[in-house]
Amino acid sequence: MGYIQKNLMAGERIVYEAKQHSIIYTGPIILALMSPCVFLFHLENTWINIGICLAILLIALCWAVKIYGGRQYVVTTNRLIFKRGIINRNSHELLLKKCEGVTVDQSIWGRILGYGTVIVTTGEVANSYKYISHPMRFTTKIHEQIRNLKED
Repeated sequence: MGYIQKNLMAGERIVYEAKQHSIIYTGPIILALMSPCVFLFHLENTWINIGICLAILLIALCWAVKIYGGRQYVVTTNRLIFKRGIINRNSHELLLKKCEGVTVDQSIWGRILGYGTVIVTTGEVANSYKYISHPMRFTTKIHEQIRNLKED
């Protein structure tokens, strides 16, 4: 059972969990794919090439884990919850009753590849969630829950 499931209020349930788009891993993937290029440098000792190649792969893996960062974006029946962190945890929660507006910002590449930034405003504060996969679906789920809360 994850952090969010453990911390749901009585009667609250998860409606939708948004994911980050895989575009965030472009840098680490390029670095990992470039690691075999070390063998083009014909160093005298093959073990040095292998060691450098493995070091580059390890750096790419650490970079990807840092980018992922254990992020979760969840819409529940009452709240919007953003959790970040694998070892250290940072949680941000917005009551849907307090949400005033939801905006989607997508570049041309975001529209083509299916990712964008979702901006949720509450009063004078704007919370942005970047590189969300299927941002319109996430926005729709937020709006549906806001509507459901107003009907109750």
